[in-house]
Amino acid sequence: MSDTFTDEVLYLTALLREDQSLVVPRLSGIIPDCGAWIRSRSYVEPGRARFVFEFPRDVCVEIYSALVSIGLQLTDASHLLLTELCRCTPHLFDPSSRQIPAVDEATLDVATRYICSLQIIKVQLQIWMVTKEDMETQLRDSSQCFAA
Repeated sequence: MSDTFTDEVLYLTALLREDQSLVVPRLSGIIPDCGAWIRSRSYVEPGRARFVFEFPRDVCVEIYSALVSIGLQLTDASHLLLTELCRCTPHLFDPSSRQIPAVDEATLDVATRYICSLQIIKVQLQIWMVTKEDMETQLRDSSQCFAA
């Protein structure tokens, strides 16, 4: 289970108790609700699911919050990657330039410039379904606490 940010893809890993397996299908609705696009989802093998999705960087806090609030136990490395992404994002974009005028005033040119200015983050999320005992062991061995 490795977590890295290479080849323009953010690799994340999460644990999920086996008795919470309904969380995986719910991700199919929650991820797009945050403004992301699901590219693929699959069960790689029994007990492991994979989601590949993309999102505009300026919604990274919503994505991070959704993953945590649905019940995924992200690994420490995944928390660090998402925390750093969220922490740096406001410094990269000028919030005033992200405002789109009201619909009646918006021009195609303004809307196109806004859409083209978005940095797209590509994510591969591996979800490992584990027993309650394995989950408790993982949580006990984790030495850091993270907040979204």
